[in-house]
Amino acid sequence: MSCFSKKEADILLPAELRIVLLGMVGVGKSSSGNTILGQENLFDSKPGLSAVTEKCQKKMGNINNQNVVVVDTPGLLNIDKTEEEIMREIKTSIKLAEPGPHVFLIVLSVRDKYTKKEEDMVRSIRDTFGKNTMDYTMVLFTHGEEGTIKDFFRGNENLHSLIKKCKYGYHLLDKPEQVPELLKKINDKVQAAEGRYYTAEMLQEAETALQQQVQNGPEGGTQPNQAAIQTTVFSGMGVGCLFGYLAGEGQITSTIGAALGAVGGGLLCAAVACVVILAKKKCKCSNTCCCLV
Repeated sequence: MSCFSKKEADILLPAELRIVLLGMVGVGKSSSGNTILGQENLFDSKPGLSAVTEKCQKKMGNINNQNVVVVDTPGLLNIDKTEEEIMREIKTSIKLAEPGPHVFLIVLSVRDKYTKKEEDMVRSIRDTFGKNTMDYTMVLFTHGEEGTIKDFFRGNENLHSLIKKCKYGYHLLDKPEQVPELLKKINDKVQAAEGRYYTAEMLQEAETALQQQVQNGPEGGTQPNQAAIQTTVFSGMGVGCLFGYLAGEGQITSTIGAALGAVGGGLLCAAVACVVILAKKKCKCSNTCCCLV
């Protein structure tokens, strides 16, 4: 799927560059949108932790003969709204940037440490937009100083991992002079992707996958686990029964021994099965967290 005009095909410059800003409340999403488009008051913006952007907003400009579309979104992890409400609104950004955004810019403030809150935000973005989200994502740092960004993310393993997932696509933006380099990085990313962009079909696939995960559970449903436990218990009871009978040497006490052996074997195997399942869950959860960051 290509968005290149015939006139600009030689240099592979998209006629229109579409950007969606994502991030937590107070990191500078709206002000970054204003800086990119070169106007101060396109998006409502003010310092502080109170959410200013309640609905997705689309603004446009022309920079060096290229149309640039910027969509601002509500801040994630807003205490006044549920994550479901916020994400429902953020998903409308795809339609506003139709036929689809070339890049998601995850906005992070250098003033804030990259903690579990930020990790949860990234995980929520990836769950909402799908497993290939990072192919269309860059990190936009605000409130920093040039020359210090590499040290900032290299000092945090999880943040460094996020940058790697974005194929080291990151940029510092605090002043208009930094905009041309940002747009060049985005255009280079689009060129490397042969003009591809995130689409509404990808969002639909992500929604379907998320619904299936909710219905089945993170391990693909509870039924397989229950079946595994039942099978293990019955196997344990059978083995315990046999050992109990043999221990009684075939006499009347062997019946009691068999019963006790069955109960003991069943309980032991049930406990072992539960431990194994919990261990698998913990392992998969850890792997998922690593993949998302």
